[in-house]
Amino acid sequence: MSSLPSNPTGPSSTADENEVAILDSEKEEVKEDDSCKKPREKKLTSKVWFDMDRVKTATGILAICKHCKKKMAGDSSCRTSHLKKHIDNCIARRHRSGGQQVLQLAKNALDDKVKVQTFKFDQERSRMDLARAIIKHNYPFNIVEHEYFEIFLNNLEPNFKLVSRNTARADVISVYKEEKAELYKYLDDFDGKISLTTDLWTSDHQNFAYACLTAHYVNEHWELKKKIIAFKSVPYPHDGETLVRFISDIILEWNIDKKLTSVVVDNTSSNDSMVKCLKSWLLDKSLLNLGGDLFHVRCSAHILNLIVQDGLAIVGKLLHKIRETLKYLKRSTSFYQKFENAINQCKLKNKKRVGIDIQNRWNSTFLILETALPLKEAFCRLEQMDRNYKFNPSENDWKVASVVHGCLKKFYEATCHFSGSNFPTSNVFFPDICNLRIKMRQWEVSEHDFIREMAIPMKAKFEKYWEECSLVLAIAVVFDPRFKLALVEYYYNDLYGEGGERYVDRVRNAIANLFVEYGGDLTPFLSYVGDNIGEGTSSCGNKNIDAEDDDDKLSDFDKWYQQSCSSTILASQKSELQSYLDEPVFPRKDNFDILGWWKANSLKFPIFSKMARDILAIPATTVASESAFSVGGRVIDETCAALLPDVVEALITTGDWLPLKKKRSCIESGHLGWTNSPTCYGPTEPPEIRYTGNPVFFNLQSEAMVPAEFITPNPSIDAFAAEVNEEGRRVDLDFIEKKRDAATARVALYKNILTSYYNARIRHLRFSPADLVL
Repeated sequence: MSSLPSNPTGPSSTADENEVAILDSEKEEVKEDDSCKKPREKKLTSKVWFDMDRVKTATGILAICKHCKKKMAGDSSCRTSHLKKHIDNCIARRHRSGGQQVLQLAKNALDDKVKVQTFKFDQERSRMDLARAIIKHNYPFNIVEHEYFEIFLNNLEPNFKLVSRNTARADVISVYKEEKAELYKYLDDFDGKISLTTDLWTSDHQNFAYACLTAHYVNEHWELKKKIIAFKSVPYPHDGETLVRFISDIILEWNIDKKLTSVVVDNTSSNDSMVKCLKSWLLDKSLLNLGGDLFHVRCSAHILNLIVQDGLAIVGKLLHKIRETLKYLKRSTSFYQKFENAINQCKLKNKKRVGIDIQNRWNSTFLILETALPLKEAFCRLEQMDRNYKFNPSENDWKVASVVHGCLKKFYEATCHFSGSNFPTSNVFFPDICNLRIKMRQWEVSEHDFIREMAIPMKAKFEKYWEECSLVLAIAVVFDPRFKLALVEYYYNDLYGEGGERYVDRVRNAIANLFVEYGGDLTPFLSYVGDNIGEGTSSCGNKNIDAEDDDDKLSDFDKWYQQSCSSTILASQKSELQSYLDEPVFPRKDNFDILGWWKANSLKFPIFSKMARDILAIPATTVASESAFSVGGRVIDETCAALLPDVVEALITTGDWLPLKKKRSCIESGHLGWTNSPTCYGPTEPPEIRYTGNPVFFNLQSEAMVPAEFITPNPSIDAFAAEVNEEGRRVDLDFIEKKRDAATARVALYKNILTSYYNARIRHLRFSPADLVL
């Protein structure tokens, strides 16, 4: 039997003064007198004492677990079976066996690099992670009391002490305060402008309304961001005065009154009154650009909704039989089953099923027409199968429905474009709305009487809101390098004819004034045009005529140079604004990254890029606030109707602030693949791949790897242009030597690390003359 230590560790500290040191039966001897010695105690041979401390107390001998500090009987008469059983079931020993460190694979959220690091359990950090999970994924607070959730956590980390629902709620508030302080600091240091969107929402499970205030901006990396800075309950009445107090308090709380560009609201009288008061308050402090002309922005999606509703009020009665048919199908499952049989008999299995028509939502009317028109044959078959069905639309009804569907489709596509989940920049709204106005002009002379009648109220509603909201949308499209001022001229001349130049001048003057307010200088171009072209030419002419000096042999050269190079001199003295407008437009592409273009050209147009950064952040719709209300509906459900407004605000706002940790790589998204050179085959078949112009090569052993783009569109590659990236290429060339030296140093360091690693693991063997070496 192998020898075992009699006492594995030193004495264990206790609070009792009667406890004494650990009995060392192998080395320590107690002397009572000079003539008599106490016999040596018996050696501890059981393996349990590797994990137990044997302590003598006034009440007897105890065995204390080294891992969980549990005290048990340790007298020799009690044997060690109970100690062995405890050691086998000790959870703390299972995770801290022999003091060995626990390693984990950790992934960096920024670059997705995986590295090995030591793991140390932290109760407080784990509690905050649980609070963040509750916030981000809308978990209920009582999840901490679920039995199997507790079992699940104990299996993952037994040392984690699960908190109560009240403690979890307090942790959520702590995370909210921490994230709010971080966002406040960022917005306080932010040097750009911020646009706000706001809207009201009443919960189905609570008796009060919530107001959401969302901030939109483009950050220093030229990324469009939105942050919910308030989600608070608003007391009745919800008039303009109440909303002014609410929004002004939030603006002052976040200290953003000097950074506001616009406020986007729905078309209600209370919102009009609120924006008017806010505008007056900020103008008194001289905090708005262009005298506040860009401050009040009406929700474009809401305007389109009002326009379509007025049109449907005229033609709605023509869709009566189709609507009654849908109501009939929803009355009973047997009726709908007969309709399914009719669809199968007509072999229309791949067609979409009809939905429900909601009278006050025009998009539902469009969707039922979208699905009902391909099923026209099935409705005729249903009339033959079901004698109770009396609402089969006639052929004329289907023709009317087809024409109305074509009209609604234009509005539906524009609304989907406005209400995208990525919240598009403000440059996309102007062309879509102008195209709708052109369509309404065509409907006014339509061959169908009901379409002409429908176009009259729609046009009147459009003109009511277009005059005041067109300026900010037109200015935004000027910052699109694919269109600039040319698109504004095109649409205004198309819409207003000869009177369109007045609207174009309004946009041109607004941009020039905004350029001056941002610190731009228009005088170089104006002084050059006034002095050099007008007076300068005449003075040169007088000099050549009146003062013919034979000593000036190069006077004719000066005259020739001014005439031949006048365009070059003019370009050198242009203002930044005029240089941008005079450059040719950028090639038009569907997946054009406008913020990426301005990021690449920010050094070329330093002032104009700041203007673009602020104007393009204007959302022009309240979709962001409405999406927050969708989250609010999931947070305040029938099981969480008792949540306090402060807790609701903490859950919704912090859930919007917390970043998403998971990111899809280029290969996962299918946009970029890699092929072996020279054979052009991708990772999937068929190999429909084209080489890009990117001169980057990756060396993998002896094979060169070149990037290849699949047919799947890639916005970053489609928006690439060599002339746009010329400035960045020059900067890279200036630092290429430093980068090459740094890379050489990293390679040398890596080789030294590998050499040291493998050399430390080489075992040297000594051989004798008689050894046989193979």
